[in-house]
Amino acid sequence: MAIQYQKGKSLLHTLDARTKLLVFIGTTITAMVFIDPIIMGILFLFLYFLGRKAIDKDLLNKNLRMLVFIFLTFSMFQVLFFTPKNSHFLFYLIPWKQWIPVTVQGLIRGMAVFFRFFSVVLSVHLMLYTTPPVELALTITERGQKRKTLEDVGMVLGLGLLFFASSLPSILGNTTFLGLTNPALKFCALAVGCLLAAIAVQKVLSHGLPPEMGVALMLGFATVGILSKQTQQITNAQKARGYDVQPKNLIRRVQVLTALLIPIFMATLERSQDISIAILSRGFDYNISARTYRREFIFHKDDFIVLGVLFALILAGLTLQNLGWSSPTENFILNLLK
Repeated sequence: MAIQYQKGKSLLHTLDARTKLLVFIGTTITAMVFIDPIIMGILFLFLYFLGRKAIDKDLLNKNLRMLVFIFLTFSMFQVLFFTPKNSHFLFYLIPWKQWIPVTVQGLIRGMAVFFRFFSVVLSVHLMLYTTPPVELALTITERGQKRKTLEDVGMVLGLGLLFFASSLPSILGNTTFLGLTNPALKFCALAVGCLLAAIAVQKVLSHGLPPEMGVALMLGFATVGILSKQTQQITNAQKARGYDVQPKNLIRRVQVLTALLIPIFMATLERSQDISIAILSRGFDYNISARTYRREFIFHKDDFIVLGVLFALILAGLTLQNLGWSSPTENFILNLLK
């Protein structure tokens, strides 16, 4: 089912489009850092709560329900094949052959993987459901806006701190770093390197994509919903004419698919020509670099709060990972079993 923008006045709808894009990126990073089922479960429930407030729950549940079996399959692979050294054995899945051992670590990792995938996918759904396609495209497009110095400095410091926390194991695990043996000098060198890397990343991200790419992305996002509706209309028209669109015979099904694809393809080409004429008639190809934009993105209080919470979560995950506590639930259960 296509994911289309749903109008609303919820918290997610009022957030800046860049914030929602960063929430998706931050959720992905958090899912990579944490392997704890409870933490990822809480994150998923929080995102789901925001989604229930923003869009229709039946629509949200319908999209997520289709993914349950896929993510359960990924989780089962973790349960069956994740057997690290010194793992706590529970039982064999095939006891008479002693095949496929199931461990405590495998069960915990399987639950964590389930919620990790769901959290990332749910963040994508919420971003697309609550953000107009034009705003989503403009977030990664250079629009010639004046950037605030305080925002740039905060972005550089935040990125530098994340780079430092993720690179810290390279200092703790090696006696030398860049030829330096003094701990204070090693930390200073790492801090300077992370700061320079953060400045470079900030410069790259601040430029954005050319306006032509932004328009192409915007049209791509907007066309997904239109194409989905048109496909359904063509399918209903074929059914109304007594055409069996889901035959059991494989060869017949290929023929039916061809009969559906041809009108869809022709309608898409016709729409593409209309869109190109509309773009040219508005003078888009004239002096593109000097174009102005009706809307200017501005971070508000809620945006800073959401980004601050997300930054703290990622930083806490990196800190726990450096301390060997990326899965507190697993450590707690293993200590109880010992």
